[in-house]
Amino acid sequence: MWLLVLNQSAGKGDGLSRLVKFESICQVNNIAFQRVSEIDAEATQDRIKTALLGGSISVVVAFGGDGLVSLCLQAVAMKQIGLMVVPTGTGNDFARGIGVFGKSEQEIFDLITKSQARQIDGAKAKCLSGERWYLQIMSTGFDAQVNALANQIKWPRGRARYTIAMLIILAKFKPIEYEIIFNDEKRIVSAMLALVANGVTYGGGMRISPNSSYEDGVLDLIYIEPVSRVTLLSIFPKVFTGSHINHPKVKILRSNQFSMIARTRAYADGELVGDLPVNVQVIPKAVTTWVLR
Repeated sequence: MWLLVLNQSAGKGDGLSRLVKFESICQVNNIAFQRVSEIDAEATQDRIKTALLGGSISVVVAFGGDGLVSLCLQAVAMKQIGLMVVPTGTGNDFARGIGVFGKSEQEIFDLITKSQARQIDGAKAKCLSGERWYLQIMSTGFDAQVNALANQIKWPRGRARYTIAMLIILAKFKPIEYEIIFNDEKRIVSAMLALVANGVTYGGGMRISPNSSYEDGVLDLIYIEPVSRVTLLSIFPKVFTGSHINHPKVKILRSNQFSMIARTRAYADGELVGDLPVNVQVIPKAVTTWVLR
């Protein structure tokens, strides 16, 4: 049986119409399913947990954006349950990562039923206040503050709200001192931002870590050394192509685990993890999904 999970507020109602189409395809193909459609995250999470207790769910399909994918991920990581998304949200970065962004309900259904499932890496971020699985990016510093503000902006949607949030935060942001521990090495760095990437994109398609992979068992920590506001604004547009990594102030570290200490907060795929310190670890083959190439 498949569990179809809807975020009622995603995509201005587009999620419901996509869900209804997908349910029709399931019915035609004799795929049993159960719908979860709640108005808030807490109720949705409870319904998912209850549904999975029965042991009959083999696939969870999220009809929403990265927030709903993150919520479903917490329930299916390290389980033999497939995770898929029919993107109807604002960011849709996991959908981009597995190739289903812009695909129809039928194409996504065919991907699940006609192709081989794959096990991809998940990342787990742990703070004193809790822990959270993520698939794309854990952000801290400047971009974490931008992310927090962007979550509060209801219009415009998509990339534009991140751009607006960035300009607002940039006016008052100061570099943060980080202690980074990895591969038996410790670094003290001053940085505008420091993030740990498992996937390539965040913020609705920004290729912040273009060399990351779901299947290499490695995380990429990217930080930007202190620069002027003008320089940061010149770097920002390059994030959409991934060419920002060639700037001399952009540094990249690679490891399967990082510990970070700083006076800031961590957000994993847009969801608050907590105040630093934070430990981040890649868990190879933690998530079952399907990838359209």
